[in-house]
Amino acid sequence: MTLEFPTDSRALDYWRVSSYGYPCFFGESEKSQEAWSTLLTFFEFSDYAALKKYWNSKDAPRLLTSHAVESWKATFEEFGLLYVESRSNQVTITPAGAQLREAAERNDETEFAWIGLNLLLRYPLRGPRRPKSELHRDSDLLIYRFLFASMLDLDEYFWWTELERILCRVFQTEQAINAVHDVRVLRTHPELISHIDLPVAARPGGFYNSLNQVAVHAGMNHLLLGVDDSECPYGVIEPKRKQFIRREWLGMIRRALSNNGGSEQCMTGGSAIARIPSAPIFLNEGDYFEYLGAKVRPMASSVDSSLSAVELQGDLVFVLSLDSHFLVESPTTILGNVAMLCQLARGQRLILSHDEKWTYIVVHKELVNAEVVRVEVRRARPISNIAVIRALQGAGNV
Repeated sequence: MTLEFPTDSRALDYWRVSSYGYPCFFGESEKSQEAWSTLLTFFEFSDYAALKKYWNSKDAPRLLTSHAVESWKATFEEFGLLYVESRSNQVTITPAGAQLREAAERNDETEFAWIGLNLLLRYPLRGPRRPKSELHRDSDLLIYRFLFASMLDLDEYFWWTELERILCRVFQTEQAINAVHDVRVLRTHPELISHIDLPVAARPGGFYNSLNQVAVHAGMNHLLLGVDDSECPYGVIEPKRKQFIRREWLGMIRRALSNNGGSEQCMTGGSAIARIPSAPIFLNEGDYFEYLGAKVRPMASSVDSSLSAVELQGDLVFVLSLDSHFLVESPTTILGNVAMLCQLARGQRLILSHDEKWTYIVVHKELVNAEVVRVEVRRARPISNIAVIRALQGAGNV
């Protein structure tokens, strides 16, 4: 049998993010502490010009040029912690940015990680301003949500080679499932590495540096992700670098992705990658930053409820109740809480309580804002007797 590999013809482009590291109060490295102390100065100055002047003075702990301060600002904006609107001189700390600082001041590492992770999961690859390329401009990918979902489906790690050749070339949510499939194929048949080139002529320079920052950002400066320099299975010329989710944070990451790993989800065959929504559409910078920096629901009060399900004709079908689980936006779209409806995978079969004559299939998901997801559905098989389904629910067949 001839394997189809790769399943997609991927563009010669790669993810590019801001160039400085994550400000992790709980990080052990000098760089994470330097980033944290730099972030705190943005809390102290509401006047952006005055902040730049401070960093160019003897009072600053180190000298930063105006360009360097701009780079730090862009980095903190990507994390949803603060922003300076275009043609403005006002530093605005977001509600979530204030939360992150408060968690650090309480020395609450778990809540700090929860807030930072949830902010990362919101970040759209296209960003708020000038696109880094045409593919970035047109992207609907939530880059860190994709990366973490991929890792959950790939035994909680990726080799650097897999990031370079496959994962970093995903720009559309619809490409995500095929990318994870290709990584699985490659792990089974490592000789196929010769079938997929790097998206650049050489690793060193901007390509490596940007992907390295993706990993640093995703891991909140090595808090959530670890690094192993084991021998790579793809050959001696490939990087000896394996990124993995630290075990102590795995449950939190699953919860943030609304994929608690319960049997009712695993039975659907729907992977974490099949559950990721696409990015919202923003009308302006203000909408963008309001979404990105919205307050994060505390971990203790976050929605953590599995949906009811019944088995019909060999399929596990989720049963959703109007008002409790969703609101009707149109005949083909429903709205609901991110933590609740992000349990649904594309292709998942549903029963919606406002129309019990039909089952429905999930076609697409996209974030509306930080709390709400829109799910596009289509009618599927008719329901001949809803009373039977209610009886199954009552019998605890979920």
